[in-house]
Amino acid sequence: MTVQESINLNGKCPYCRTRDSELKIYGKTIKTEDWKNTAGYHKKYIPAIDDYAVDWLEAFILKGANDEKAGLMINSGNGYRFVDINYCPFCGRKLNK
Repeated sequence: MTVQESINLNGKCPYCRTRDSELKIYGKTIKTEDWKNTAGYHKKYIPAIDDYAVDWLEAFILKGANDEKAGLMINSGNGYRFVDINYCPFCGRKLNK
């Protein structure tokens, strides 16, 4: 199901939906391992281990009740990174009030 289909069905974007109150945001996790193979992302065969390696990355939109800005939380397996964002990259909704 695409993001637009989900918004039309539920009335809310799954990636920037609010929880508990309008002040908190915790969206659906985006996992690169779930993506289909494209020119920019694909599984790589590693002959030494006779298996495929998968680029592993997870990201989600997060905003706490006391945070001024929402952020994109990115987990690469080597730690988390946080990037401030003003709008949902999927539906365009303004996240900061």
